[in-house]
Amino acid sequence: MKALPPRLKEMKSQESVAGSKLVLRCETSSEYSSLKFKWFKNGSELSRKNKPQNIKIQKRPGKSELRISKASLADSGEYMCKVISKLGNDSASANITIVESNEITTGMPASTETAYVSSVSRMLTMTFWEKEKSRQ
Repeated sequence: MKALPPRLKEMKSQESVAGSKLVLRCETSSEYSSLKFKWFKNGSELSRKNKPQNIKIQKRPGKSELRISKASLADSGEYMCKVISKLGNDSASANITIVESNEITTGMPASTETAYVSSVSRMLTMTFWEKEKSRQ
């Protein structure tokens, strides 16, 4: 039986809030062992040299995962996974949308410096009494 070219499962677009974790899975049902996976963001390849520090790419048998930790608005975009083999290539894409968190922060962040400004004033009142001169 002849081996078939790899085919990727559909990736799902995701929306999440800033600061969250996301995982994109690029999976194939191919049993071919020599698969090479490449990831792209908005058409540019995410290689070791040019990918953001918060993005990690892991390869496992038959799949590759792109993990985004502490997502920011800059991580929004179209992500594409491409699988390459001697038998053929395939690609799948998904959109990632990161939105600002509506979380209300209570208290002060650890990096806040607080300055207290105060002034104290003291009022001094002096009273003088004069004896009235007698009228003659």
